[in-house]
Amino acid sequence: MTSSLLGATVFAFWFWLYPQDLSYQEQNQLFLFTWNYLGERLMLPGGPADWLSEFLVQFFYYRWAGALIMALLAVILQRAVWHASGKRHSLYLLSFIPSLLLLVYQGDVEVLLSYPVALLMAICLCQPMARAAWHRLWLIPLGLWLAGPVVVVPVLYAAIRNHRWTDVLMTVYMLLVFWLGYRLLAAQYPARDAFFGLNYYRLVETLPTLQIVIPAVALLVILLCGLGLHLRRPVATGVTLAILLAAATWSGVKFTYDRDTHEVIAYDWLIRHERYADVLKRAEKYQPHNPISACSVNFCLFTEGQLDQRLTDFWQCGTQGLVLPSIRDNMSDITSAEVLWRMGMPNITLQYAFDLQESIQNGRKSGRFMRMIAECNIVNGWYDRAEKYLDILSHSLFYRKWARGRKSMIQNEESVNADPVYSYIRQVRFRDDFITFYDGLDLMMAILYNQNKNNFMAAQYYMAWQRLKQMEEGQ
Repeated sequence: MTSSLLGATVFAFWFWLYPQDLSYQEQNQLFLFTWNYLGERLMLPGGPADWLSEFLVQFFYYRWAGALIMALLAVILQRAVWHASGKRHSLYLLSFIPSLLLLVYQGDVEVLLSYPVALLMAICLCQPMARAAWHRLWLIPLGLWLAGPVVVVPVLYAAIRNHRWTDVLMTVYMLLVFWLGYRLLAAQYPARDAFFGLNYYRLVETLPTLQIVIPAVALLVILLCGLGLHLRRPVATGVTLAILLAAATWSGVKFTYDRDTHEVIAYDWLIRHERYADVLKRAEKYQPHNPISACSVNFCLFTEGQLDQRLTDFWQCGTQGLVLPSIRDNMSDITSAEVLWRMGMPNITLQYAFDLQESIQNGRKSGRFMRMIAECNIVNGWYDRAEKYLDILSHSLFYRKWARGRKSMIQNEESVNADPVYSYIRQVRFRDDFITFYDGLDLMMAILYNQNKNNFMAAQYYMAWQRLKQMEEGQ
Protein backbone atom coordinates (compact mmCIF):
# COMPACT_ATOMS: atom_id res chain seq x y z
CA MET A 1 0.00 0.00 0.00
CA THR A 2 2.73 2.48 0.95
CA SER A 3 4.74 1.56 -2.15
CA SER A 4 1.71 2.35 -4.29
CA LEU A 5 1.39 5.70 -2.53
CA LEU A 6 5.04 6.43 -3.32
CA GLY A 7 4.45 5.58 -6.99
CA ALA A 8 1.34 7.74 -7.21
CA THR A 9 3.10 10.67 -5.55
CA VAL A 10 6.13 10.48 -7.85
CA PHE A 11 3.89 10.14 -10.91
CA ALA A 12 1.88 13.22 -9.92
CA PHE A 13 5.09 15.12 -9.15
CA TRP A 14 6.49 14.64 -12.64
CA PHE A 15 3.22 14.73 -14.55
CA TRP A 16 1.79 17.93 -13.04
CA LEU A 17 4.58 19.81 -11.28
CA TYR A 18 7.70 19.29 -13.40
CA PRO A 19 6.83 17.75 -16.78
CA GLN A 20 9.25 20.21 -18.40
CA ASP A 21 12.18 18.36 -16.81
CA LEU A 22 11.15 15.19 -18.64
CA SER A 23 11.17 17.06 -21.95
CA TYR A 24 14.57 18.55 -21.13
CA GLN A 25 16.04 15.09 -20.60
CA GLU A 26 14.54 13.74 -23.82
CA GLN A 27 15.76 16.60 -26.00
CA ASN A 28 19.33 16.25 -24.77
CA GLN A 29 19.85 12.72 -26.01
CA LEU A 30 18.96 10.66 -29.08
CA PHE A 31 18.55 6.92 -28.60
CA LEU A 32 19.30 4.98 -31.79
CA PHE A 33 18.43 1.38 -32.62
CA THR A 34 21.80 0.59 -34.18
CA TRP A 35 24.62 -1.81 -33.32
CA ASN A 36 27.16 1.00 -33.32
CA TYR A 37 25.14 2.94 -30.76
CA LEU A 38 24.84 -0.16 -28.56
CA GLY A 39 28.55 -0.92 -28.88
CA GLU A 40 29.58 2.63 -27.92
CA ARG A 41 27.60 2.36 -24.70
CA LEU A 42 28.55 -1.18 -23.72
CA MET A 43 32.29 -0.65 -24.05
CA LEU A 44 32.39 1.68 -21.01
CA PRO A 45 32.08 0.93 -17.27
CA GLY A 46 28.42 1.37 -16.39
CA GLY A 47 27.54 1.16 -20.08
CA PRO A 48 24.53 -1.19 -19.76
CA ALA A 49 22.93 1.11 -17.15
CA ASP A 50 23.59 4.08 -19.42
CA TRP A 51 22.13 2.32 -22.47
CA LEU A 52 19.04 1.19 -20.55
CA SER A 53 18.47 4.67 -19.11
CA GLU A 54 18.67 6.30 -22.54
CA PHE A 55 16.26 3.68 -23.88
CA LEU A 56 13.81 4.73 -21.16
CA VAL A 57 14.39 8.48 -21.55
CA GLN A 58 13.31 8.41 -25.20
CA PHE A 59 9.78 7.68 -23.94
CA PHE A 60 9.85 11.00 -22.07
CA TYR A 61 8.69 12.38 -25.44
CA TYR A 62 5.25 11.80 -23.88
CA ARG A 63 5.00 13.21 -20.38
CA TRP A 64 2.61 10.50 -19.13
CA ALA A 65 5.14 7.85 -20.16
CA GLY A 66 7.99 9.77 -18.53
CA ALA A 67 6.09 10.25 -15.29
CA LEU A 68 5.13 6.56 -15.26
CA ILE A 69 8.74 5.46 -15.78
CA MET A 70 9.96 7.74 -12.99
CA ALA A 71 7.26 6.41 -10.66
CA LEU A 72 8.07 2.77 -11.44
CA LEU A 73 11.79 3.36 -10.89
CA ALA A 74 11.10 4.97 -7.51
CA VAL A 75 8.92 2.05 -6.41
CA ILE A 76 11.28 -0.65 -7.73
CA LEU A 77 14.22 1.02 -5.99
CA GLN A 78 12.32 1.15 -2.71
CA ARG A 79 11.36 -2.51 -2.99
CA ALA A 80 14.93 -3.45 -3.92
CA VAL A 81 16.28 -1.71 -0.81
CA TRP A 82 13.76 -3.51 1.37
CA HIS A 83 14.53 -6.86 -0.26
CA ALA A 84 18.28 -6.35 0.14
CA SER A 85 17.77 -5.71 3.86
CA GLY A 86 16.05 -9.07 4.36
CA LYS A 87 12.41 -7.85 4.31
CA ARG A 88 12.27 -6.91 7.97
CA HIS A 89 9.21 -4.79 8.70
CA SER A 90 10.32 -2.95 11.85
CA LEU A 91 11.93 -0.03 9.99
CA TYR A 92 10.22 -0.57 6.64
CA LEU A 93 9.66 3.14 5.98
CA LEU A 94 13.40 3.75 5.95
CA SER A 95 13.52 1.87 2.63
CA PHE A 96 11.81 4.89 1.04
CA ILE A 97 14.73 7.21 1.80
CA PRO A 98 16.90 6.46 -1.30
CA SER A 99 13.93 6.99 -3.66
CA LEU A 100 13.00 10.25 -1.94
CA LEU A 101 16.61 11.44 -1.93
CA LEU A 102 16.77 10.81 -5.67
CA LEU A 103 13.62 12.90 -6.13
CA VAL A 104 15.37 15.74 -4.32
CA TYR A 105 18.62 15.26 -6.24
CA GLN A 106 16.81 15.38 -9.60
CA GLY A 107 15.98 19.00 -8.92
CA ASP A 108 19.31 19.44 -10.70
CA VAL A 109 18.25 18.98 -14.33
CA GLU A 110 21.72 17.76 -15.28
CA VAL A 111 21.30 14.54 -13.27
CA LEU A 112 20.91 11.72 -15.76
CA LEU A 113 18.59 8.74 -15.43
CA SER A 114 21.69 6.54 -15.65
CA TYR A 115 22.32 7.30 -12.00
CA PRO A 116 19.12 5.85 -10.46
CA VAL A 117 19.22 2.95 -12.92
CA ALA A 118 22.82 2.14 -11.93
CA LEU A 119 22.00 2.49 -8.23
CA LEU A 120 19.07 0.09 -8.67
CA MET A 121 21.35 -2.45 -10.36
CA ALA A 122 23.90 -2.12 -7.56
CA ILE A 123 21.32 -2.65 -4.81
CA CYS A 124 19.98 -5.72 -6.62
CA LEU A 125 23.52 -7.14 -6.42
CA CYS A 126 23.73 -6.80 -2.62
CA GLN A 127 22.35 -10.22 -1.69
CA PRO A 128 24.14 -12.11 -4.50
CA MET A 129 27.41 -10.37 -3.59
CA ALA A 130 27.07 -11.34 0.08
CA ARG A 131 26.55 -15.01 -0.86
CA ALA A 132 29.12 -15.14 -3.65
CA ALA A 133 32.27 -15.84 -1.63
CA TRP A 134 35.17 -16.24 -4.10
CA HIS A 135 32.79 -15.83 -7.03
CA ARG A 136 33.11 -12.14 -6.30
CA LEU A 137 36.33 -12.27 -8.32
CA TRP A 138 34.17 -12.16 -11.46
CA LEU A 139 31.05 -10.62 -9.95
CA ILE A 140 32.80 -7.35 -9.01
CA PRO A 141 34.09 -6.69 -12.58
CA LEU A 142 30.66 -7.63 -13.91
CA GLY A 143 29.01 -5.19 -11.49
CA LEU A 144 31.42 -2.42 -12.48
CA TRP A 145 30.61 -3.01 -16.16
CA LEU A 146 26.86 -3.13 -15.52
CA ALA A 147 26.41 -0.22 -13.13
CA GLY A 148 29.69 1.65 -12.80
CA PRO A 149 31.32 2.79 -9.53
CA VAL A 150 28.12 2.41 -7.46
CA VAL A 151 29.02 -1.30 -7.35
CA VAL A 152 30.87 -0.23 -4.20
CA VAL A 153 27.49 -0.49 -2.42
CA PRO A 154 27.09 -4.30 -2.72
CA VAL A 155 30.82 -4.89 -2.11
CA LEU A 156 30.78 -2.93 1.15
CA TYR A 157 27.45 -4.51 2.09
CA ALA A 158 28.97 -7.97 1.75
CA ALA A 159 32.04 -6.95 3.73
CA ILE A 160 30.02 -5.46 6.61
CA ARG A 161 27.55 -8.31 6.74
CA ASN A 162 29.98 -11.25 6.52
CA HIS A 163 32.81 -9.98 8.79
CA ARG A 164 35.47 -12.14 7.13
CA TRP A 165 39.11 -11.30 6.46
CA THR A 166 38.57 -12.21 2.81
CA ASP A 167 36.16 -9.28 2.53
CA VAL A 168 39.04 -6.90 3.15
CA LEU A 169 40.87 -8.51 0.26
CA MET A 170 37.78 -8.16 -1.90
CA THR A 171 37.60 -4.45 -1.10
CA VAL A 172 41.20 -4.02 -2.19
CA TYR A 173 40.48 -6.15 -5.26
CA MET A 174 37.53 -3.85 -6.08
CA LEU A 175 39.84 -0.82 -6.09
CA LEU A 176 42.21 -2.67 -8.41
CA VAL A 177 39.31 -3.49 -10.73
CA PHE A 178 38.30 0.19 -10.72
CA TRP A 179 41.81 1.23 -11.70
CA LEU A 180 42.10 -1.39 -14.46
CA GLY A 181 38.64 -0.52 -15.77
CA TYR A 182 39.67 3.10 -16.00
CA ARG A 183 43.01 2.41 -17.70
CA LEU A 184 41.64 -0.13 -20.18
CA LEU A 185 38.19 1.22 -20.99
CA ALA A 186 37.88 4.86 -19.98
CA ALA A 187 41.34 6.45 -20.00
CA GLN A 188 40.07 9.14 -22.39
CA TYR A 189 37.80 10.51 -19.66
CA PRO A 190 38.79 12.67 -16.66
CA ALA A 191 39.78 10.43 -13.76
CA ARG A 192 37.17 11.97 -11.45
CA ASP A 193 34.37 11.17 -13.90
CA ALA A 194 35.61 7.63 -14.43
CA PHE A 195 35.97 6.80 -10.72
CA PHE A 196 32.70 8.43 -9.63
CA GLY A 197 30.52 7.54 -12.58
CA LEU A 198 30.53 8.19 -16.31
CA ASN A 199 27.24 9.65 -17.49
CA TYR A 200 25.69 9.82 -14.05
CA TYR A 201 25.78 13.59 -14.50
CA ARG A 202 25.64 15.59 -17.74
CA LEU A 203 28.28 18.19 -16.86
CA VAL A 204 31.79 16.79 -17.19
CA GLU A 205 34.34 17.15 -14.38
CA THR A 206 31.56 17.98 -11.94
CA LEU A 207 30.78 15.91 -8.85
CA PRO A 208 27.65 16.93 -6.91
CA THR A 209 27.70 16.02 -3.24
CA LEU A 210 24.48 14.02 -3.40
CA GLN A 211 26.00 11.73 -6.01
CA ILE A 212 28.22 10.39 -3.23
CA VAL A 213 25.76 10.77 -0.38
CA ILE A 214 22.87 8.79 -1.91
CA PRO A 215 24.74 5.44 -2.32
CA ALA A 216 26.14 5.82 1.21
CA VAL A 217 22.66 6.47 2.58
CA ALA A 218 21.24 3.53 0.61
CA LEU A 219 23.85 1.22 2.14
CA LEU A 220 23.13 2.57 5.63
CA VAL A 221 19.39 2.11 5.16
CA ILE A 222 19.85 -1.50 4.02
CA LEU A 223 21.94 -2.26 7.08
CA LEU A 224 19.53 -0.52 9.49
CA CYS A 225 16.47 -2.24 8.04
CA GLY A 226 18.32 -5.54 8.25
CA LEU A 227 18.77 -5.23 12.01
CA GLY A 228 15.18 -6.28 12.61
CA LEU A 229 14.76 -4.10 15.68
CA HIS A 230 11.75 -4.76 17.89
CA LEU A 231 9.92 -1.48 18.41
CA ARG A 232 7.76 -0.90 21.46
CA ARG A 233 5.35 1.36 19.59
CA PRO A 234 5.58 0.39 15.92
CA VAL A 235 2.49 2.37 14.84
CA ALA A 236 3.61 5.61 16.51
CA THR A 237 7.14 5.13 15.19
CA GLY A 238 5.79 4.53 11.67
CA VAL A 239 3.61 7.64 11.74
CA THR A 240 6.49 9.75 13.05
CA LEU A 241 8.83 8.42 10.37
CA ALA A 242 6.26 9.08 7.64
CA ILE A 243 5.79 12.68 8.77
CA LEU A 244 9.54 13.26 9.00
CA LEU A 245 10.18 11.76 5.56
CA ALA A 246 7.41 13.82 3.96
CA ALA A 247 8.61 17.05 5.58
CA ALA A 248 12.26 16.41 4.73
CA THR A 249 11.42 15.57 1.11
CA TRP A 250 9.29 18.69 0.71
CA SER A 251 12.01 20.87 2.20
CA GLY A 252 14.63 19.25 -0.01
CA VAL A 253 12.55 19.79 -3.14
CA LYS A 254 11.98 23.45 -2.25
CA PHE A 255 15.72 23.88 -1.77
CA THR A 256 17.05 22.04 -4.84
CA TYR A 257 14.43 22.92 -7.47
CA ASP A 258 15.58 26.40 -8.49
CA ARG A 259 12.45 28.24 -9.61
CA ASP A 260 14.05 30.41 -12.28
CA THR A 261 15.75 27.46 -13.95
CA HIS A 262 12.62 25.34 -14.03
CA GLU A 263 10.45 28.23 -15.24
CA VAL A 264 12.77 28.82 -18.20
CA ILE A 265 12.65 25.10 -19.03
CA ALA A 266 8.85 25.19 -18.65
CA TYR A 267 8.61 28.06 -21.16
CA ASP A 268 10.65 26.04 -23.64
CA TRP A 269 8.52 22.93 -23.09
CA LEU A 270 5.29 24.87 -23.65
CA ILE A 271 6.66 26.58 -26.77
CA ARG A 272 7.74 23.20 -28.13
CA HIS A 273 4.11 22.08 -27.85
CA GLU A 274 2.80 25.42 -29.21
CA ARG A 275 1.08 26.33 -25.94
CA TYR A 276 1.95 30.01 -26.24
CA ALA A 277 -0.93 31.34 -24.16
CA ASP A 278 0.15 29.11 -21.26
CA VAL A 279 3.61 30.71 -21.29
CA LEU A 280 2.02 34.15 -20.88
CA LYS A 281 -0.17 32.89 -18.05
CA ARG A 282 2.87 31.56 -16.20
CA ALA A 283 4.80 34.77 -16.82
CA GLU A 284 1.92 36.84 -15.43
CA LYS A 285 2.29 34.97 -12.14
CA TYR A 286 6.09 34.79 -12.07
CA GLN A 287 8.75 35.56 -14.65
CA PRO A 288 12.48 35.00 -14.13
CA HIS A 289 14.54 38.11 -14.76
CA ASN A 290 16.90 36.74 -17.40
CA PRO A 291 17.16 37.20 -21.20
CA ILE A 292 16.07 33.63 -21.95
CA SER A 293 12.70 34.12 -20.27
CA ALA A 294 12.24 37.52 -21.92
CA CYS A 295 12.95 36.01 -25.32
CA SER A 296 10.39 33.23 -24.74
CA VAL A 297 7.71 35.59 -23.43
CA ASN A 298 8.17 38.07 -26.28
CA PHE A 299 7.94 35.28 -28.84
CA CYS A 300 4.67 34.12 -27.28
CA LEU A 301 3.38 37.71 -27.26
CA PHE A 302 3.98 37.79 -31.01
CA THR A 303 2.29 34.45 -31.66
CA GLU A 304 -0.73 35.64 -29.67
CA GLY A 305 -0.81 38.97 -31.57
CA GLN A 306 0.08 41.03 -28.47
CA LEU A 307 3.72 42.02 -29.01
CA ASP A 308 3.09 45.72 -29.68
CA GLN A 309 0.34 46.15 -27.03
CA ARG A 310 1.81 44.21 -24.09
CA LEU A 311 5.56 44.48 -24.58
CA THR A 312 6.05 46.56 -21.44
CA ASP A 313 3.75 44.37 -19.33
CA PHE A 314 6.60 41.91 -18.83
CA TRP A 315 10.20 42.20 -17.72
CA GLN A 316 12.53 43.31 -20.51
CA CYS A 317 16.31 43.40 -20.90
CA GLY A 318 16.75 45.39 -24.09
CA THR A 319 17.03 43.90 -27.55
CA GLN A 320 18.43 40.62 -26.20
CA GLY A 321 14.92 39.88 -25.00
CA LEU A 322 13.87 39.50 -28.64
CA VAL A 323 16.74 37.44 -30.03
CA LEU A 324 19.73 36.32 -28.01
CA PRO A 325 23.24 36.37 -29.43
CA SER A 326 24.53 32.82 -29.75
CA ILE A 327 25.52 31.74 -26.22
CA ARG A 328 26.53 28.18 -27.14
CA ASP A 329 24.95 26.13 -24.45
CA ASN A 330 22.22 23.50 -24.76
CA MET A 331 19.33 25.74 -23.68
CA SER A 332 19.69 29.50 -24.18
CA ASP A 333 19.33 29.72 -27.97
CA ILE A 334 16.30 27.48 -28.54
CA THR A 335 13.63 30.19 -28.66
CA SER A 336 15.94 32.53 -30.58
CA ALA A 337 16.44 29.80 -33.19
CA GLU A 338 12.67 29.42 -33.49
CA VAL A 339 12.26 33.18 -33.96
CA LEU A 340 14.96 33.36 -36.64
CA TRP A 341 13.51 30.34 -38.44
CA ARG A 342 10.00 31.75 -38.63
CA MET A 343 11.31 35.14 -39.65
CA GLY A 344 13.11 33.67 -42.66
CA MET A 345 16.74 33.35 -41.55
CA PRO A 346 17.45 29.61 -42.01
CA ASN A 347 21.23 30.04 -42.21
CA ILE A 348 21.49 31.73 -38.81
CA THR A 349 18.98 29.21 -37.43
CA LEU A 350 21.27 26.45 -38.68
CA GLN A 351 24.17 27.95 -36.75
CA TYR A 352 22.11 28.23 -33.57
CA ALA A 353 20.75 24.66 -33.89
CA PHE A 354 24.21 23.23 -34.50
CA ASP A 355 25.64 25.09 -31.50
CA LEU A 356 22.76 23.87 -29.33
CA GLN A 357 23.44 20.23 -30.18
CA GLU A 358 27.20 20.44 -29.90
CA SER A 359 26.89 22.19 -26.52
CA ILE A 360 25.38 19.12 -24.84
CA GLN A 361 28.24 18.52 -22.45
CA ASN A 362 28.27 14.75 -22.34
CA GLY A 363 28.55 14.59 -26.12
CA ARG A 364 25.06 13.27 -26.83
CA LYS A 365 22.99 14.22 -29.87
CA SER A 366 19.46 15.62 -29.84
CA GLY A 367 16.49 14.55 -31.92
CA ARG A 368 14.91 17.97 -31.55
CA PHE A 369 18.00 19.92 -32.61
CA MET A 370 18.91 17.45 -35.35
CA ARG A 371 15.44 17.84 -36.81
CA MET A 372 15.93 21.62 -36.80
CA ILE A 373 19.27 21.24 -38.60
CA ALA A 374 17.70 18.95 -41.23
CA GLU A 375 14.88 21.42 -41.90
CA CYS A 376 17.29 24.31 -42.44
CA ASN A 377 19.19 22.21 -44.98
CA ILE A 378 15.97 21.25 -46.74
CA VAL A 379 14.84 24.86 -47.08
CA ASN A 380 18.24 25.80 -48.52
CA GLY A 381 18.04 22.95 -51.01
CA TRP A 382 21.03 21.14 -49.51
CA TYR A 383 19.37 17.76 -49.74
CA ASP A 384 22.52 15.63 -49.45
CA ARG A 385 23.35 17.25 -46.12
CA ALA A 386 19.75 16.98 -44.93
CA GLU A 387 19.65 13.30 -45.83
CA LYS A 388 22.60 12.55 -43.53
CA TYR A 389 20.65 13.86 -40.56
CA LEU A 390 17.43 12.22 -41.70
CA ASP A 391 19.22 8.87 -41.93
CA ILE A 392 20.29 9.20 -38.30
CA LEU A 393 16.81 10.19 -37.15
CA SER A 394 15.28 7.28 -39.05
CA HIS A 395 16.97 4.93 -36.53
CA SER A 396 15.15 6.54 -33.60
CA LEU A 397 11.68 5.71 -32.32
CA PHE A 398 9.72 8.95 -32.17
CA TYR A 399 11.49 10.85 -34.98
CA ARG A 400 11.52 7.93 -37.43
CA LYS A 401 8.19 8.58 -39.13
CA TRP A 402 8.96 12.29 -39.62
CA ALA A 403 12.46 11.56 -40.96
CA ARG A 404 11.26 8.97 -43.45
CA GLY A 405 8.54 11.33 -44.64
CA ARG A 406 11.11 14.08 -45.24
CA LYS A 407 13.44 11.66 -47.04
CA SER A 408 10.63 10.90 -49.47
CA MET A 409 9.80 14.61 -49.80
CA ILE A 410 13.28 15.72 -50.82
CA GLN A 411 13.26 13.28 -53.71
CA ASN A 412 10.79 15.62 -55.42
CA GLU A 413 11.34 19.39 -55.50
CA GLU A 414 7.63 19.99 -56.05
CA SER A 415 6.83 18.21 -52.80
CA VAL A 416 9.19 20.51 -50.89
CA ASN A 417 7.63 23.59 -52.47
CA ALA A 418 4.17 22.27 -51.66
CA ASP A 419 4.94 22.10 -47.94
CA PRO A 420 3.37 25.25 -46.40
CA VAL A 421 6.20 25.88 -43.92
CA TYR A 422 9.11 25.27 -46.29
CA SER A 423 7.40 27.17 -49.08
CA TYR A 424 6.85 30.21 -46.84
CA ILE A 425 10.43 30.23 -45.50
CA ARG A 426 11.75 30.03 -49.05
CA GLN A 427 9.60 32.99 -50.07
CA VAL A 428 10.62 35.30 -47.22
CA ARG A 429 14.30 34.34 -46.70
CA PHE A 430 17.16 36.53 -47.90
CA ARG A 431 17.65 36.68 -51.66
CA ASP A 432 21.26 37.87 -51.52
CA ASP A 433 24.25 36.59 -49.57
CA PHE A 434 25.99 38.90 -47.12
CA ILE A 435 27.97 38.71 -43.90
CA THR A 436 25.70 38.70 -40.87
CA PHE A 437 26.39 39.94 -37.35
CA TYR A 438 24.23 40.27 -34.26
CA ASP A 439 24.43 44.07 -33.92
CA GLY A 440 22.92 44.42 -37.40
CA LEU A 441 20.06 42.04 -36.78
CA ASP A 442 17.45 44.80 -36.85
CA LEU A 443 18.70 45.90 -40.27
CA MET A 444 18.33 42.31 -41.48
CA MET A 445 14.73 42.34 -40.22
CA ALA A 446 14.10 45.51 -42.22
CA ILE A 447 15.58 43.91 -45.34
CA LEU A 448 13.38 40.87 -44.92
CA TYR A 449 10.25 42.99 -44.66
CA ASN A 450 11.18 45.29 -47.54
CA GLN A 451 11.75 42.37 -49.89
CA ASN A 452 8.51 40.63 -48.86
CA LYS A 453 5.68 42.64 -47.28
CA ASN A 454 4.03 39.40 -46.12
CA ASN A 455 6.79 38.91 -43.56
CA PHE A 456 4.72 40.37 -40.74
CA MET A 457 7.00 38.86 -38.09
CA ALA A 458 10.06 40.72 -39.38
CA ALA A 459 8.13 44.02 -39.25
CA GLN A 460 6.81 43.38 -35.73
CA TYR A 461 10.20 42.39 -34.38
CA TYR A 462 11.91 45.33 -36.08
CA MET A 463 9.52 47.80 -34.42
CA ALA A 464 9.88 46.05 -31.05
CA TRP A 465 13.66 46.12 -31.48
CA GLN A 466 13.68 49.88 -32.03
CA ARG A 467 11.33 50.41 -29.11
CA LEU A 468 13.47 48.37 -26.72
CA LYS A 469 16.63 50.05 -28.00
CA GLN A 470 15.14 53.47 -27.21
CA MET A 471 14.10 52.27 -23.74
CA GLU A 472 17.60 50.90 -23.15
CA GLU A 473 19.29 54.13 -24.28
CA GLY A 474 16.93 56.23 -22.15
CA GLN A 475 17.87 54.46 -18.93
